[in-house]
Amino acid sequence: MSGRADTADDWKPPPVAIARAANRIVRPLLLSPLHVLVSRRLMLLEYTGRRTGTRYRIPVAYRPWGDDGDEVLATSVGTGWPVNLRGGRPVRLRLRGRWRTAEPRVVEDPAQVADLLGELAARQGPRAVAALRVGLPGDRQPTRDELLLAGSRVRVGRFRITG
Repeated sequence: MSGRADTADDWKPPPVAIARAANRIVRPLLLSPLHVLVSRRLMLLEYTGRRTGTRYRIPVAYRPWGDDGDEVLATSVGTGWPVNLRGGRPVRLRLRGRWRTAEPRVVEDPAQVADLLGELAARQGPRAVAALRVGLPGDRQPTRDELLLAGSRVRVGRFRITG
């Protein structure tokens, strides 16, 4: 085996400490003129916590969605941002060096998540879903069972860009 998860059964989320350390590097990078190094796959999500009112800015992997480029998809594994976006309050996204306003919709039902991931793989190829790091193969179309397994452990944010 290559050391990388080759099947959905082998997949494990990255350790929290590593993700936090990476975020401390990536967040300022996405805000700088050097964002071009990472902004094809990562965006900065800015939202306000629903209970605390604290503003959060976190890097998340995304994929373009929608026919007009007016929507992006992002996945979450064990992070708190989907809970804070459930009400659909507008958020800001730093996409390719520009701040954009967006309306979020969180998809949490495993079957609906599996359907979205399957449609993404069909539209953009299996490497697109593999890039989201949810344990799906990048060298072939994922099976329905693999999609359902991935759908059971991730949530998807659909962000419709409004400004």
